[in-house]
Amino acid sequence: MKNLPLFEQDELEDSVFDDLIFNNLNYSKKDLHDKSFYNCTFKKCTFLETILSECTFEKCIFTECDLSLAKFNHAAFIDGRFESSKMIGINWIHASSGLPLSVDFFKCILNYSVFMGLSLCKQNMIECTAKEVDFTDANLTGTKCNFTDFSGSRFLNTNLTQTDFSDAINYVIDPNHNKLKKTIFSIPEAMGLLRGFDIILK
Repeated sequence: MKNLPLFEQDELEDSVFDDLIFNNLNYSKKDLHDKSFYNCTFKKCTFLETILSECTFEKCIFTECDLSLAKFNHAAFIDGRFESSKMIGINWIHASSGLPLSVDFFKCILNYSVFMGLSLCKQNMIECTAKEVDFTDANLTGTKCNFTDFSGSRFLNTNLTQTDFSDAINYVIDPNHNKLKKTIFSIPEAMGLLRGFDIILK
């Protein structure tokens, strides 16, 4: 794999990039259009407020990157992996490009992001901070959410069949408005399941 130095946007003239490592790439507030990346690794790269239009990232790894407020216009992430990265305020609905969103998150910051109506089946959201995230109508069947902080996140009509919330914290999930079947929770955080009922806990 070739180690790429910093590039300006106009130097990325090719449309397809395969088996490359990008180090410290800074594309903040730029427009990346119609590019395909296959089996590429991005290390400490910045895509802050970047517009990613009709781009495909297949089997790509993002490590210690910042994609906060990036806009995914008909982009696609296939078998992607994000590690120790910041992705605040991203609307992932626009990242499917007609294909299922296939990404794993490890130790990432996902605050104020939107996964509304998306399928995240059997994927990973491990040791993340996911505050004020919208999972309305999403399908998290078999998803692992271990050790993740869901403070203020919205679960409504969410399919949580076999979802693993072991050691996750600060979630509020109403069993009356979400699908729970063999969903895994830990004590005492599982007490949050009772907040939707008119009861008094002592």
